[in-house]
Amino acid sequence: MHHLASDKKRIISLYFAQTYCSGRTYIMPNDKNTSNFERIHNFDFNLLLVFEAVFIHGSVKKAGQTLNSSGSAISQSLSKLRLYFSDPLFVRTGQKIEPTTVAINLHAHISKNFGGIIESIINFSNQSTPHRIVIYAPPYLALRMLPDLCADIQQSEIPCEIVHLSSDSLLDNGEDILAYRKADIVLDTHTYFSASVISRLCMKEHVVPVCRKEHPRVEKLLTREAIKSESATFLNVNTVGLKRVQRDIDENLQARHFAFNSSSIFVNASVSAKTDSLSFVPKWFADNFADSMGLKILQTDFDIEPVDFYINYNKSALGNENFVKIMTKIEEHFISKMAEEDKQ
Repeated sequence: MHHLASDKKRIISLYFAQTYCSGRTYIMPNDKNTSNFERIHNFDFNLLLVFEAVFIHGSVKKAGQTLNSSGSAISQSLSKLRLYFSDPLFVRTGQKIEPTTVAINLHAHISKNFGGIIESIINFSNQSTPHRIVIYAPPYLALRMLPDLCADIQQSEIPCEIVHLSSDSLLDNGEDILAYRKADIVLDTHTYFSASVISRLCMKEHVVPVCRKEHPRVEKLLTREAIKSESATFLNVNTVGLKRVQRDIDENLQARHFAFNSSSIFVNASVSAKTDSLSFVPKWFADNFADSMGLKILQTDFDIEPVDFYINYNKSALGNENFVKIMTKIEEHFISKMAEEDKQ
């Protein structure tokens, strides 16, 4: 019970969490649960902490020391419990207080479940328990980065479940996702400047032009002059990093004629495979999928700045040992990947 003081204020929230949750699946409350909550909604569950502390120690003073509360506060809580249960609960015998039969029965009914709640709180903060990491990233970044990352984590035997949430490239809301704790990690094309967030460069992605293999005019080299007579696809995104690359391409090619507009790299590439429109896609994507899609990778007579990818997470998450282990593995993974690609 020496853990009670630090956990006192979180008992009610955990009670509801355990009532409504089973494992990772949320369970809708049934009529019985709803009725029970309506009957007991005015009951202060913190009083049960006081009751258990007094019951175990047999002393108001020792219970107060355990809960970091004054003797008068403990006595006041006992008075509320006595009123609720219509029983004195404890009676003084010499220097000690003894529980009544009602108190003994109450302890017998709640001690196991109540102790389980406290244990759950402790285990929830225990850094050795399996962890669930939610990663928020656009589909391409997830395809590019998560398979190798999952393989690395699996080989390291870190107890962890990776959950991917697809981001909308038109919203650029990664910072809000972190702020509202909807994800543990956000992969994005720009760094976040919040004092509560850690941002690290994890990868650079080069961009290349592609066209269909049977393109009637473009062979291997795409020049500034040649692009003037060709149509192109446009990647409609709202992320800072990709917009910077688009500006860089436009500065080299001047005005392009866009025949198709999509927020998906996959869709743009598929359109280029069936039409004469050119697409600019990540080099990794082209290396892995261009040939099977009927596309060819083109060379250019100009340079395109690579896209920077950042891994972003809340500083507060570093209080969890398991998260730190996972982040260390993730950062090692990306450092090694960047080193490999720099050699190529």
